[in-house]
This record gives sequence, C-alpha cells and structure tokens, in this order.
Amino acid sequence: MPVLNFKEIPQANLANGHQDTFELFARDFFELMGFEVEVGPDRGQDDGRDLILIEKREGIIGITETRWLVSCKHKAHSGQSVQDPDENDITDRVKSHGAEGFMGFYSTIISSALNRKLKRLEDTGEIKVYYFDHEKIEKILLDSEFGRELARRFFPQSYSAWEMSNNEPANIFSQYEPLPCKFCGKDLLADRSGLIALVFDPETENPEKIEHVYWACKGVCDESLEQYYLSKGLVTGWEDIPDILIPSHFLRWTMSIMNRLRDKDDEYSNVAYEELKKFILRSSQLVVRKQSEEQIERFRTLISLPYL
Repeated sequence: MPVLNFKEIPQANLANGHQDTFELFARDFFELMGFEVEVGPDRGQDDGRDLILIEKREGIIGITETRWLVSCKHKAHSGQSVQDPDENDITDRVKSHGAEGFMGFYSTIISSALNRKLKRLEDTGEIKVYYFDHEKIEKILLDSEFGRELARRFFPQSYSAWEMSNNEPANIFSQYEPLPCKFCGKDLLADRSGLIALVFDPETENPEKIEHVYWACKGVCDESLEQYYLSKGLVTGWEDIPDILIPSHFLRWTMSIMNRLRDKDDEYSNVAYEELKKFILRSSQLVVRKQSEEQIERFRTLISLPYL
C-alpha cells in the first residue's frame, strides 16, 4: 500500500504560483541520488525537457558521463496513467538537447502503450531509457535518512502519518540495541511485547528496597522468573512494555520513578539501578524521535565537552 500521497504536491497545470513544485521536487530528488543538475526547472518554452542531468560513473580508467533529459508528468490529482501521446518524439527531444538518455519522472504509473514504446527505444540502443513512477520514487525516499527528510518536506501529511504508524527505532545509538527477554532471549522491542518487573524485598518499606529489574515475555518466561525470585523471598511488581512505549506514558512512568527516588520511597541496589537504566535507554529507541544528521554531528561535539 502506498505511503506517500503525491496529491500533496500541487497540480502542475494550475497557474497559482505552485505549479512548479513537482519539478522542484524532481530536482531535489535527483540531487539526492547523486546526479548533477545541469539545467533546472524554469518557465516558458522548454522544447520537451524539464531537467537536464549529468550522471557520472567512475571506472578503472576514468570517469564516464551520461547526459539525461528528464520529463516530469504529475497526474496524481487525476489518477490517470502517463500515456503514449504524453511523450512524443522522445529520441528527437533527447538529441536536440545533446543528451544520451531519456528519464521519465512520474507521480503515477505509465500506460501499457508507453511502456512498450520505452522498451522499443531501449532495445534499439539509440538512446538510454529509464523512468521513475510513484512506487520507485517512494522506495528511494524512505530508504535513507536524507530521503526521508525530502519526503517530510514535500509530503508532510502522509509522511507524518507513516512515521507515526511505522515507529522504527530511533537512531540514538550508533546501532540498534535490542531488549532481550531475561529468560528466553527474544527481542521484546521487535514486536513491542512483554513486561518489565521490579523485584523487591517485601520486608522493607520507606524506602522499599528494589533488588533487581527484569524484562521478559508474558507467560512462561515471566512466570519462571517470578517463581525464581519468590523462592528467594522476593516479590515483583510489573508494567506492560507496550504501555511504556506510549510517549506520554513513558514520561509519566519515568517521572514516577524519579519522584519516588527523590522522596526516598524507593531504594535501588546497584544491580537493579543499572538494569533500570539499561531498560530506559533501550526502550527509548521506540519512544523518542529520529535525529537529523545535523543533530547527530552536534551531539558528537557536545559529548566532547565537560558536562556538569
């Protein structure tokens, strides 16, 4: 199912000051991919070209360049496919602009007739041919942080909805840190499951002495660990991990722990405190938002400075 709604980009056939947005999006998209934009979007007679790109490839004996003519067609608002008559005289257009290849950039799919035309042109070898439809564009955008930044700019509503539902781990560590069940080793963050338990001595109060913190799958894993601690005279209190991963509840839960520590209602053993910190850090990967490249670089600077 498509994620990005290309109707968020204004129509290209309405002279309302935003009719160039799809071409501007195409320019930024190709720059993201590493193309050099030789001729960008403009208004007026364009002789069948919207952009001219330079693709550079480094080989063993040197760098080769391919000049691409780009044709943009934004039909998402009508829902129509790009038809054969929409792309007339492709070879002549390519050659008249001194290019070697034709690149279609479309917000919908292409028709069968246009697909056959492009295939025939490719088979002759006279010019190079490639096209991007909405699915190819979306895949490239969502596969990288820079692509997602571009999607956030041009598709703010649908991207925001996808980001909320997708909920991928945030890039707050150098790599993803799993939260393995203390009994079976299953990563509880992978499917947002399980529970966290505080293990305390029932004979203590004011403060309540918390000896251990563990996280486990519900059912056999949790029951086995609970029985183990019961055999040592300890009892447990628990909270569902999926509930803690709700951002507002994550803050509420964390603040509750801090308040109880401040009020000396709880006292953690060294082991329990380290386990609690590990849980908060790793679960936060599914709570906090992703960091931009600029924020990551700034954080690298900050951690090199003394922190009071």
